[in-house]
Amino acid sequence: MQISEKDKFRIFPSERMDVNFPWQIWAVGWLCIFKGIIWLAYEPNLSGNLLSFFGAKYLVGILPFVIFGIGIWNMRKWAVWGAVVVCGIDLAVFFFTPHALGAILVKSEVMVWSVLLSGVTLLCNGPVGDLLVLIAAPTLLKHSKT
Repeated sequence: MQISEKDKFRIFPSERMDVNFPWQIWAVGWLCIFKGIIWLAYEPNLSGNLLSFFGAKYLVGILPFVIFGIGIWNMRKWAVWGAVVVCGIDLAVFFFTPHALGAILVKSEVMVWSVLLSGVTLLCNGPVGDLLVLIAAPTLLKHSKT
C-alpha cells in the first residue's frame, strides 16, 4: 500500500504554510507547542511544594503538548482529542490547585513587563490557552482526517 504525501506524518508539514490551510489548525498547533515549552523560559515565583508540583506537571506535559501540536498540524483526529484531554486536565489542575495562577503570572518591577509577560504566559501556559484549544476543537475535528 502506497502512502500519499499528504498522509505522511511530518514534524513541519509544508502544507501548513499554504494560504488555504485552516488558520485554526495552524494557530492551535503552535499554541500546543508553546504550552509544552514556554515553562522553559521563566521561573515561577512559588513556594517549594507548589514549585515542585508545577515542575512535575510541566515535565509530564511537555511531550504530549508538542506531539499533539505536531499531530494537529498533520490534521490527525487523535491529536485533537489528545489536546482536548490534556487541556481539560490542565484546566482542572488550575481550578483545584490553590495559588495556581501564581505559577503563571510574571512579577516584574516594571508594570508593563508584568502585564505583557503575564498575558503571554496566561495564553501559552495557562487557562486562557486551554479554553482556546477546547473552543477550537470542533473546527479542528471538522478539518482533521483519520
